[in-house]
Amino acid sequence: MAKQDGDNNRRSGDTQVGLTLRVVVALYVLYLAYGLIQGFGETSGNDRILIAIAIIIFIAAGGAILFFSGRKLIRKEYIDATQDIEDDAEDESAEAVDEEEKE
Repeated sequence: MAKQDGDNNRRSGDTQVGLTLRVVVALYVLYLAYGLIQGFGETSGNDRILIAIAIIIFIAAGGAILFFSGRKLIRKEYIDATQDIEDDAEDESAEAVDEEEKE
């Protein structure tokens, strides 16, 4: 698990790859909403109401995911994998020094 240094990005556990995948999924959901809008004129009756509700949900969910994940990516509010590797290497070297001192 990620260290909790008090930074909001450390507690969330978001990675750059995870946020990028969320953005891709959000774009796909918005694309699906666009497809529903294109076919909306061909429907009638109760199907129209159901499709309208689906369009609203897809646009709201896709837009929210895109906004929040994109904002985190732009602000770099994610766990940097290279920094974690460096921290782990420092921790291992410190443990090795401690073990040598005990001997």
